[in-house]
Amino acid sequence: MNQTRGEVRAINRQSAMVGVYVAQEDGHTVLELRSANDIDVGDVMEWSSGTALGIQSYRNLTKGWEAEVYVVKHGIAAANLEVQLLVGS
Repeated sequence: MNQTRGEVRAINRQSAMVGVYVAQEDGHTVLELRSANDIDVGDVMEWSSGTALGIQSYRNLTKGWEAEVYVVKHGIAAANLEVQLLVGS
């Protein structure tokens, strides 16, 4: 199964929303974590669910953890990322 990798580019710690840049799609994936305490800008994330939405398993390769996250949206342009992290949809 193909793995998708991306780099964390933005974090809203208050809402635990994260924007992950995926170079192969030239867009961002927005996901919601249970907590944003153990993730930082620059962390590398990996997942095998492609562009599936909803609850998915994502791995933080930088920190070495795996968690169920809620995937909100894929393909977000950089110009719209901050707004997506604020509203969550």
